[in-house]
Amino acid sequence: MAYSAQVFRILIASPNDVSEERDIAVKTIQEWNDLNSAERQLVLLPLRWETHSAPEYGKRPQEVINRQVVDQCDLLVGVFWTRIGSPTGIADSGTLEEIERVANDGKPVMLYFSKSSKNPDEIDIEQLKKLREFKKKTFPNALVENYSGIIEFRDKLSKQLEIQLRTLLASSDSVIESNDASPYTDIILKFADADSGEAIGDKLVVNSTCLKVVDYDSIPDYKQKKTESRSKEKKEIFELLMETRSRNKDYYRSKIDKLIEKSKTKPIRFWLKNVGTVGARDVFIEIKLKSNKAPITLRTQRQLETSEGIIFMMGDEETEANRITDLTWSTHLEMRALQPKREVSPQKRLLLSADKNCSIDVEANIYADTLSEPITRKLSIQYKVKTVETSYVDLIEELEDRE
Repeated sequence: MAYSAQVFRILIASPNDVSEERDIAVKTIQEWNDLNSAERQLVLLPLRWETHSAPEYGKRPQEVINRQVVDQCDLLVGVFWTRIGSPTGIADSGTLEEIERVANDGKPVMLYFSKSSKNPDEIDIEQLKKLREFKKKTFPNALVENYSGIIEFRDKLSKQLEIQLRTLLASSDSVIESNDASPYTDIILKFADADSGEAIGDKLVVNSTCLKVVDYDSIPDYKQKKTESRSKEKKEIFELLMETRSRNKDYYRSKIDKLIEKSKTKPIRFWLKNVGTVGARDVFIEIKLKSNKAPITLRTQRQLETSEGIIFMMGDEETEANRITDLTWSTHLEMRALQPKREVSPQKRLLLSADKNCSIDVEANIYADTLSEPITRKLSIQYKVKTVETSYVDLIEELEDRE
């Protein structure tokens, strides 16, 4: 569907020894458009002399590039490594001439300097000398950024591009219409219904049952019922042996322990929404649960859809949910992206259990590529336990009926 959008043109200026960074810059700008353009009605257009200029006879090449490309940009991203570039007849390089021209027009300039190592035999000493002179002249008078590799360059450019965009919007008297308090990334976190995933608020009441087996010490050892094995075929005998091999003498005790744990364990699920107008990538939510008095146990569970329907897979307790103390546990959620005005409930659920009533404080720190600082959200859980006394005989009969 077509939509109207404001366009900001971003010039990428650099010598030829950072061609990979030039490509990364274009890709980063395009990813921003994919994530934000439709929602914010903004388009960022990367400009490069290779793709946005045409030759003219009888004119100085850089003069043509200046008129066709440089003067049309709203923001310049400059990248350097070991070279300054080729002279233009006016400046030491086309890149420096472009930077000076854009800066003199009062437009923002973002400069990045690579700290990656390079084979000394491939370094042009004269070029490196001029670059150092430019750095010495520039550092006291401009905000510059260093990076040690391509990944760091991409991450820094992505985050700082958003910051500069706010400046461009303010200077162009552009107003983003929004009913929300924040015009940027703002993620809220609530509890969700464990099954439907619908938001249910920032306070949760959990009701569980704690089975108290009054005659637990009297649980008998498991004994295999006598069967007429001799009359069975070899295949049936083998199947019977495989079925009963895991049933040692503690079979009943193990099963009853699992029933007790299951009765007091309840699933917890979360819901997120980006109420801002800027999409977020690489969303990471660090979650800490702290009980006020009763020890708690936390595990994780992921919902998977199979050909046989929905199943739940248990996570590794040591890596997915970490015990800090008996009263405190931590875990996390991760999302690749969360677009503006979108809400989602991750399929990962927490399995929470306790033996006694307790209040549990939940603190979540939310990180994303567009957040200069993490957002902290606080939730609370009232965990209520009802103790029910029972006999092992009743539980064993229940187990037998299930089998």
